[in-house]
Amino acid sequence: MARFAHIACARGNGDEVNEHDTPRDPVLAAWRPHGPAAALGLAVEYLSRKPAFAALPFGDWSQTLFYQAARGHYFFVVDQDQRIRGFLGWALTEQRHAELWVEGVSGLTNDQCLEGDCVIINAWSADTADVNRFLRAAGLRVFAGRRVVYFKRHYSDGRERPMRLGLPGGRKREARQGS
Repeated sequence: MARFAHIACARGNGDEVNEHDTPRDPVLAAWRPHGPAAALGLAVEYLSRKPAFAALPFGDWSQTLFYQAARGHYFFVVDQDQRIRGFLGWALTEQRHAELWVEGVSGLTNDQCLEGDCVIINAWSADTADVNRFLRAAGLRVFAGRRVVYFKRHYSDGRERPMRLGLPGGRKREARQGS
């Protein structure tokens, strides 16, 4: 399982923290609780205060968080006071499953989310722009070696847009595998 010590103490922009940081620019760290039950409880408590997540159906959403916690496919962003400021949850899968999911054709079983060269981000929440930048930088490190990130962009008017982002190095690795 991935360890996050290598991304702890990085500011939201990916730079190392130095003595010039101020309270307006808090030190952020990626963090996981010691067990999946604690992670599930904290994720529910944190995300339930976010309108986009609070409106989701409880049964489906609780299963998503449960399996993310059980697989270790998540991390929280905490500030220097150990307050939760962000959350990232994902699944690893094969491209055919990711394509069906992002287009809304089918859901995924937990067995389809254990391993693969594609990442599905289905939980992203950041309290500030700095936390958002931190999540992006940490995600790039955690997802190194994967090809594509899939997610759905939800708009306030109810529209949903399927998104696919190639990861740095993904195309090079794919080209090497094909030769």
